[in-house]
Amino acid sequence: MSAFRTEMDREALGWLVRVNDPGFEAWDDWDVWMAADSAHAETYWRLAEAEGDVVEALKAAPAPGVRRIMPRRVFALPRRSAIAAAVAVLAVGGAWFGWSQRAQPWIIETAPGETRTVTLDDGSQVSLAGGTRLLLDRKHPRDVDLEAGRALFEVQHDGTRPFVVQVADATLTDLGTTFDVTRLHDGARVSVSEGIVRIDMQDRTETLNAGDGALATSAGIERREVSTEDVAAWREGRLSYTGETLAVVAQDLSRALNRPIAVSPSVANRRFSGSLTTTTEAANQRARLARLLGVSVVEDGEGWRLEP
Repeated sequence: MSAFRTEMDREALGWLVRVNDPGFEAWDDWDVWMAADSAHAETYWRLAEAEGDVVEALKAAPAPGVRRIMPRRVFALPRRSAIAAAVAVLAVGGAWFGWSQRAQPWIIETAPGETRTVTLDDGSQVSLAGGTRLLLDRKHPRDVDLEAGRALFEVQHDGTRPFVVQVADATLTDLGTTFDVTRLHDGARVSVSEGIVRIDMQDRTETLNAGDGALATSAGIERREVSTEDVAAWREGRLSYTGETLAVVAQDLSRALNRPIAVSPSVANRRFSGSLTTTTEAANQRARLARLLGVSVVEDGEGWRLEP
């Protein structure tokens, strides 16, 4: 059977050539094409594997001037397709090995107020809150960097390949888990609703089980209890807290309401316990927050500010 059977093969070859370009940046477009049809990914990786075989042969080729008979491939390409494939391989072959070894960044990003759920190649799901930026690596899909925002991870456990999330100075290692992570101005917040997560930060290690949470900042790791039912509640527009500072609450509200929310230093460390609904109409939201948080919510340019 020909390796170039349909128009899909030609599209896949076009993507393969583009992706191998060291200056390639259209990862989102590539991802859309790959996700549009399962056959796209199958075709792309089939051709990538064939290309890799050829490149390996090129690397093992004798020096110029030395003839060597190479074994024939088990499939035969039509002449036109074979020429196209050869051109593609020669164009990128020299760079393939280095490219295949280095990181292939993949960024998932949401706007403030937007939520999104994505399924990774291993079946794990990630739900992103508003204003979230997640950096992944296609070569190492179970290594994730939460650069901003909040994400809920529902991880498919693999004992041979741990799922690792880097957030600020903390490294989180999944041990078969559903957990929520928020990137804060000064560190990270972690809440576990299922399984186990290990936190490594500087010289300290903490293991969190279901119902455990932690605040990992420059001051260290502060353990806390969490309600497993509340860990994912933000996806339904409900933010729940037990003794959380208003400084942290304001960061969550900023993402959920798509509005900058600052906090006066005089109330930043005040603790709040309770639930906030982020689906309330904007006209009523400010007055509702003022009552629930026990502060004044004043206009501050394009955003709000929590004052005594």
